[in-house]
Amino acid sequence: MENSNQENRDNLLKKIMEYKFYINDLTLYLDTHPNDRKALALHNEYVEKLDEVTKKFEKMYGPLTIETVMESWEWAQDLWPWQRGFNR
Repeated sequence: MENSNQENRDNLLKKIMEYKFYINDLTLYLDTHPNDRKALALHNEYVEKLDEVTKKFEKMYGPLTIETVMESWEWAQDLWPWQRGFNR
């Protein structure tokens, strides 16, 4: 069960990184092509997807950034990645 939970966590983090990459790439493109409505729509779509997957991650595993609204101070309560070890 623990392995499955870690796998789900890793998959959500991967999606977050992918969406951030897409948004950054589209932002650079839109800086030089500000009238491209299709690119702007795609940018907005990925922003919405990022928001959705980030909220899902934070609900399940806690905050990703210090800008997250929290009901109690939960920042950095889990082990750091280098403390966990990786068995892959």
